[in-house]
Amino acid sequence: MSGAEPAAGARRVEPRLLAITDRTVASAEDTLRRFERVARAARPHTVMFQLRDHALSARERLAFGRELRALCLTEQQWFQVNDRCDFAVLLAADALHLGEASVAVTDARRIVGASMFVSRACHAPEVTLETGVDAWVLSPIFAERKGRGALGSDALAQCARRREAPRVIALGGVTAENAAECLRLGAQGVAAIGAVLSVSEPESLLDALGIRASR
Repeated sequence: MSGAEPAAGARRVEPRLLAITDRTVASAEDTLRRFERVARAARPHTVMFQLRDHALSARERLAFGRELRALCLTEQQWFQVNDRCDFAVLLAADALHLGEASVAVTDARRIVGASMFVSRACHAPEVTLETGVDAWVLSPIFAERKGRGALGSDALAQCARRREAPRVIALGGVTAENAAECLRLGAQGVAAIGAVLSVSEPESLLDALGIRASR
């Protein structure tokens, strides 16, 4: 799977699970081990692994990103970089995630290319949604996140109904127990940290999303 392949051609199979790194939850070694476990248990191209970890130095983040990118190539899953357009290019990422206050998607695409899958953070279902974004990551849905109160399931349904939101991913308190509810409310996918990095059986989230590989 080349860096441009999922964004250009494999959008026929877009990721349903976005798994995000968080060094406060799991070490680099544990993260890679967990991500490999999830990647192998899921159908190809159905999971996107996002390199976040803003607290790391640029050198550390790039080194970790190379390991994560290699894992995604081997297991035929998506690799995404959070917010750093330059890192996305250097690491030949399949996707880029932009923060709510980050650069405009048109400016980002001048750096990463027109075909890259680009998602944008969103924290209110009624905000003006930027055109040209492939997915909106709406958070927090079920649990408080970064001091923001949970929006709730109604907000997710409201955002998903908007015609200018082609794809909505639910983040914040998503677990194997409520992931299917997110899809029922109109989300095309969910994002998770703890449900991948902390629980004893992360495969249960794949089951809830219907993307577990046949055994």
